[in-house]
Amino acid sequence: MKIKISEIENTFKKEQNINFCEKIEEFNKDVPVKADLKIKIQGEIIKISGRINAVLNLTCDVCLKDFTKIFDFKVEEYYIKDKLNNGENRQFELVGNSFAEDLNGCDEIDITDFIYQSVILQLPNKIVCDINCNGNENVNRYIKNGNNSFSGLEILMKEKKEKE
Repeated sequence: MKIKISEIENTFKKEQNINFCEKIEEFNKDVPVKADLKIKIQGEIIKISGRINAVLNLTCDVCLKDFTKIFDFKVEEYYIKDKLNNGENRQFELVGNSFAEDLNGCDEIDITDFIYQSVILQLPNKIVCDINCNGNENVNRYIKNGNNSFSGLEILMKEKKEKE
């Protein structure tokens, strides 16, 4: 879903409410992502705020079990309509930890991509099915036998200790 900035600018209040309800295949093929967003234009700044609700199919990093998790969170993002500088940097700090992304003169915002990125940023670094997950037997056996991704590092650390 793409929204034209010029159409919002032509409204009396220079704002638009969006009720998003679409399936994003990368998250869950069966359950649509829902979002209630408000786009408001204030001079050169575009503010998108609201709430996103998504159901994701994930795989536990510890036991490799597939599971479903619900994400329900608020968003608030800022964009700058016109290009501000000729440099590579497309983000600018407005006021204390509030950043705005430069739209580089583009007349539309891809709401589907905005929601996708917002949900991805909510994912934790380590995805676990349960806080107390201990893994499954096959994964634990694999790690105990020294077949983990840090085995090369362990060898280097032993060699370094031997040299000292």
